[in-house]
Amino acid sequence: MGPLCKFATLAVFVASLGACSSLDDSFGNGGRGPDPDNGAPCPDAESPDGCGVIALVNRERANAGVAALRYDPALARAAHAHAADMVQQNYFDHTSLDGRDFSDRAAAASYRGFATGENIARGQADAAAVMKSWMDSPGHRKNILAPNSNEIGVGVEQRTWVQVFGSH
Repeated sequence: MGPLCKFATLAVFVASLGACSSLDDSFGNGGRGPDPDNGAPCPDAESPDGCGVIALVNRERANAGVAALRYDPALARAAHAHAADMVQQNYFDHTSLDGRDFSDRAAAASYRGFATGENIARGQADAAAVMKSWMDSPGHRKNILAPNSNEIGVGVEQRTWVQVFGSH
């Protein structure tokens, strides 16, 4: 668990009902190649809560004068897999029990850009509630409004929420 997550786990977890953020302030796409999913629509029928979070994220970014994020299917796969793993393995952390972090999981999900950050939360009933928790937390808010991110994927499993941010 990284230092930001440890702080968030102790201070923000209580304040935001179980949310934690991890941020990588790096820029660029890591030389991983062009974005094959540019322009892919969020499949609302498959993930209404996840797509709802993306809409709320982009509303917050617009209010802050930051460009909207594009939905990315690979980031969504990474986010959903991490949410499901945390539920199945009964833990809550940015580092998977096998030692992988958000950038490792994004790469494993075939994300060809550069993973820039991750927010996690547990317990919120819907997109509006989890966004309120994240926006009330400085670390999560920083990830949501980070200008170095231009893509997002969201996963939800039994009220365990994961946002993964990326850049191409």
